[in-house]
Amino acid sequence: MSDISDRLLGEIVDAVKEIVRKEQSDRLRDVYLIGDIDKDSARSVIERLRELANDSRRPITLYINSAGGNVTDGLALHDAIAQLVASGINVTIVVQGMAYSMGSVVLQAASPGRRWSFPHSWIMIHEPAKWAGWQSTTAAAQHLDRLKQMQNQIYRILAVRSGKPLRQIIRATKRTDLYLGAAHARAYGLIDEVLGQDERLPVPEPEARTPLHALQPPPLESMPGGAEAAHSPAPQPRHEGDSDET
Repeated sequence: MSDISDRLLGEIVDAVKEIVRKEQSDRLRDVYLIGDIDKDSARSVIERLRELANDSRRPITLYINSAGGNVTDGLALHDAIAQLVASGINVTIVVQGMAYSMGSVVLQAASPGRRWSFPHSWIMIHEPAKWAGWQSTTAAAQHLDRLKQMQNQIYRILAVRSGKPLRQIIRATKRTDLYLGAAHARAYGLIDEVLGQDERLPVPEPEARTPLHALQPPPLESMPGGAEAAHSPAPQPRHEGDSDET
């Protein structure tokens, strides 16, 4: 009788633990990618995403605040998210702070219309060669074929999700870093929605840089009266009692 009671008690405890675990899983469907993207952070996020996907088909939200990191680890994370999306799970990715470099690529794996950002976050894309992690041109040359393949993969991801022509993406990031605030990132096509943005406020335009020549004083010849007027003596101040007659 005691054995039956102990076994029954154990089954009840396990059942309660399973109920609590499922409730927590249903309630906490948030995952965080904070810091550099490397094999450890990518593995942790992928494992958590798959755990949540196995527990329930309910939507998952990934919050990202990353300056980027390793290319292959970032692509592995991107593909893992894309696989969940393809299986029918709604995955929202929210930028809180920044999504730079490979972080911006991971961002593109979200479900359609679910690439979100807080209003004061930033997104940055640049030439994929900078993401390879090679510190010398010699090392880069040794992996030239691999580099070109990764460039094509990353450019294709950014072009498809942003809706921009491939040539435009390449031209915008060639040898430079393209930083976009949340509003501009939305206009560019890298995110779908800015959370908490007042829709009545217009998207700010980038400040135009004043040409250097516009800051120079005009030539003397362009002044009223020409150069002679410019070199003529300045009028003397008038004093009380002075007369216009000579």
